[in-house]
Amino acid sequence: MSVFTYNFRKTLGKWMLYAAIFSFIFHLILHLLRAYIPGGMEAGLLKDPISAIYTPFSILLVYEAYLMIYYLRRSTTLYIAKQYEVIALILIRGLFKDMAVLDLQEKFWMSQHNIAFSVDLLSVFLLFVLIYWFYKLSGTLKYAEFEAQEQKELGIKLKQFVKSKHYLSLLLFVVFVVLGVQSFIDWVVPTFNHIEQANVIAVNDIFFEEFYNFLIVSDVIILLLSLLYTDNFPVIIRNSSFVISTVLLKLSFTAEGLLSQSLILLGVAFGVGMLAIHNRYKLLQNPDS
Repeated sequence: MSVFTYNFRKTLGKWMLYAAIFSFIFHLILHLLRAYIPGGMEAGLLKDPISAIYTPFSILLVYEAYLMIYYLRRSTTLYIAKQYEVIALILIRGLFKDMAVLDLQEKFWMSQHNIAFSVDLLSVFLLFVLIYWFYKLSGTLKYAEFEAQEQKELGIKLKQFVKSKHYLSLLLFVVFVVLGVQSFIDWVVPTFNHIEQANVIAVNDIFFEEFYNFLIVSDVIILLLSLLYTDNFPVIIRNSSFVISTVLLKLSFTAEGLLSQSLILLGVAFGVGMLAIHNRYKLLQNPDS
């Protein structure tokens, strides 16, 4: 069975949801029993029940990463939109982690942690607005219309381009599985060997940072492949800007604090802005549309 069929996607989504629910309940049980677990009272992973929300979100993020690969075969623009969604979910998941350790004393705004949490909160809101405009500008939520537009842009060469992206998607899926298994082992073994030092799962460090390296490579390959099938200047610039956008998102994983959020917002805003200008170019080419 192909890993890119509708039925496979729905089945995988259902089982990932079951896994997320189970992991949430299991994490809560560990929190309740932490007094009976050697080193459990000192483990940051088990200190607060709010931290348990972080665990199922990490599983759902892995599924979102699969959706990113799944939609690559449909369109480059939709694939980029899914990248933005993953970043938004990473930020939201981080909010649950930060909420568990908020300083609720009288001088709330004197705490650096509380200020960082507030910046993250604002970043999620702005990112959600930017993603809305990206979808509005690209029309990617109207799949039938969007695919018809892509076919119009690429003409008879569309099938070769889609076939090339299919092979790239398969390669990315293999990378996705290998990285997922390796990351899970890298986290589980040290955690259970030293439970007292266990902290909230840093999925960004053990999975997504490395995965985005491969996404950058795939974006560049898509850009080069598109040059084989079209010499349309706005399309080339749009695809090039998507590469820059992905690189900025990747850099946000290694940055800290406000710089990390700034790189995320800058990357998505750049993608949205370039898509808007690309659409204006299309109006010049088709003034009657």
